[in-house]
Amino acid sequence: MTDDARGGSLEKLHIGAFNCGIDGWINTDITMHLWIARMPFAARALHLAGLLSDARYAEHRQGKFAGLRHMNMTRPLPFADRSLSAVFSAHVFEHLFPDEVERLAREIARVLAPGGVCRIVVPDMERIVALYDPAAPQAFLKGVFEIDRRKEAAFAHHWGFTRASLAALFRDAGCSETHTRAYREGVCPDIDRLDNRPDESIYFEAIK
Repeated sequence: MTDDARGGSLEKLHIGAFNCGIDGWINTDITMHLWIARMPFAARALHLAGLLSDARYAEHRQGKFAGLRHMNMTRPLPFADRSLSAVFSAHVFEHLFPDEVERLAREIARVLAPGGVCRIVVPDMERIVALYDPAAPQAFLKGVFEIDRRKEAAFAHHWGFTRASLAALFRDAGCSETHTRAYREGVCPDIDRLDNRPDESIYFEAIK
């Protein structure tokens, strides 16, 4: 990152943090759990009613959702031009439609300061396609299109990415450099705390 992006006043944005938010970042999501966390005793009441699992209730008790900020990433990002030093998002982009992905990439490029970094983690589509077995296509298709998530269709996967498609996406959005990275390797701050899926992902960084 350049001196512009290292400025002490510039903030770092975590898109789709869910239960993985970390200190020092603006942790955002659209999950209902951020609203539950804001209502005293709501998590306990939902847990007692059998509407919140033991594991999720434990996360509420640990304050996992208390620091989340609501942000709809399909709309313009609520940040000024060149105001952020870093953006991180893991396993979120695949839940957007192609036009939404393109708009979000442009918005990320807009809000990043010169030299700022955006680190994106997504499922590796090339690896997924390599699993295709023509003798059993239905199993592959069910996995790709997440048929079992019919009741959660809004949260299913809507798009897929390769290293080349990510590079083209962010270069078209206005970034000057693009790099395929390895797990917990790169220039994004705090990747030792942010990266958490070592075996199934593309790790990608774009520099403004």
